[in-house]
Amino acid sequence: MQDDLYKFLKTLTVEQLKSVAEGNEIDVSSCSNKKSHIQTIATSNLTREKVETTLAEGADTRTKSTCEMESIHKDLEDIAKKPTEPREIPESDNIQTERSIDQALLLRPLFFEIDTASEHAWNKMILGDFSEALRLNMESRAQMIERLSTFHLYSAALSIRAAETLLREMQGMDGSIASGLKTALAEAKEAFMNGPPKRREKTLEEVEALTSKAVEAFLAKCSEAESELKKMLEEYASFGVQTRGATELLELAINAKSSKDFGQYSTLLREVGTLADTAKDDRMRQFDNAFEQARNAIEAAKEAGVDTKNDESRFKDAKKAFKDRDFQRAMNLLAAVEQAVDQAHLEKVRGDGDAEIREIEEITDSMRKNAPDLEEAAMYGLDVEQGLLFVRQAETALEQRDVVEAAKYSRRVRKLADSMEKDIKRLRAERDIVKHVEGGKCGECGKESLFEYPDGSTKCDECGYAFFTAGEKRERNSEMQKKQGKLKGFLGR
Repeated sequence: MQDDLYKFLKTLTVEQLKSVAEGNEIDVSSCSNKKSHIQTIATSNLTREKVETTLAEGADTRTKSTCEMESIHKDLEDIAKKPTEPREIPESDNIQTERSIDQALLLRPLFFEIDTASEHAWNKMILGDFSEALRLNMESRAQMIERLSTFHLYSAALSIRAAETLLREMQGMDGSIASGLKTALAEAKEAFMNGPPKRREKTLEEVEALTSKAVEAFLAKCSEAESELKKMLEEYASFGVQTRGATELLELAINAKSSKDFGQYSTLLREVGTLADTAKDDRMRQFDNAFEQARNAIEAAKEAGVDTKNDESRFKDAKKAFKDRDFQRAMNLLAAVEQAVDQAHLEKVRGDGDAEIREIEEITDSMRKNAPDLEEAAMYGLDVEQGLLFVRQAETALEQRDVVEAAKYSRRVRKLADSMEKDIKRLRAERDIVKHVEGGKCGECGKESLFEYPDGSTKCDECGYAFFTAGEKRERNSEMQKKQGKLKGFLGR
């Protein structure tokens, strides 16, 4: 029964495991990866049925949230039935409107004097001085009419400016909503400048209602993004990604939302996603490099005559652990495989001096052939920065007579050069750097694959046979040429 639960838990994501733990009051705060979450939940006396019930309840909550979002979007569609292309007032008119709005915002009306005058009129009324009460009331009403007109202008200007600012800040808002709000703002501005009071009030009500719903939709959308980012960061953390910077940035975004700084909030959310993805890419490159390095270690050791069956089996275990998202185990296995294979490889070559010399010669041959190809590829603008790093690492290892390290890096140089071979040939042809010798056949393999190079050499693209013409024809095999004094020449560069 417990085995069945454990197998079921392994099929869940880290987020689902945390949801199960939260729903059953299980403390998983000390768990750092998926495996530790599974072990904690599996030892808490839960049954598979209880886990499935908890997950179903969580799904119901998410469904309710989705329904709320659909309701908001429906309200927005009902309000924002505007043209697809937003209607905007001409720039010259807009400048004048903005100035008028600025002036109206400076005319904030105060009603303290009107309240005071009205209170005096009421006091005279109580005292029986009806004539004075009538006079004071007439004066307060006249002031109210004047200030009410100012208040209407001030209120309209404030709503227009606030809605326009929110529109700018709510980056990433749904396109149709933004278009409808822009159109409503244009109509409100026209009514502010030239419209009758009734039209001005109607356009303002539409702007205010649409803006309110747009803010609700914007916040709901951002909350979804925020929740997804939290889940993503938790998943990345279980993957071994350093997410501290992104987590701190997310906290700043949440603070900005609390302060109603929507522009900063949406900007920070995008930065969190970018930062987290960059960190994940870096971590993926680390895993790719670890797998490739272990693979090359095994291949190099096999070529040297080392029995690598056990290490190949552990390499497969590492791939499985990675697939099962047990990332720490995968990395530990890869490190153990590389270390064991390197040690066996080193003992093999040290036990046979001739074998060491042969391997150094083979590495040197490979480097002399492939390193120039990568340097040439760099001249064409191809991305070979990592490959050139492998070249330097292989050269350094050879200078230190570290055959094992040199073998691994030279293999990586060769693989990268082979993968770029077609692109290099294509770019050579596009730049007229090499020219095909029409009808010319290789004296070694007999194929019509001879190419002329700028240095005066002619080389077979199939077998590598090369010869030079400089007054008289001098043929030589490029492979034999490389073997002459290569070890001494390479290490002495």
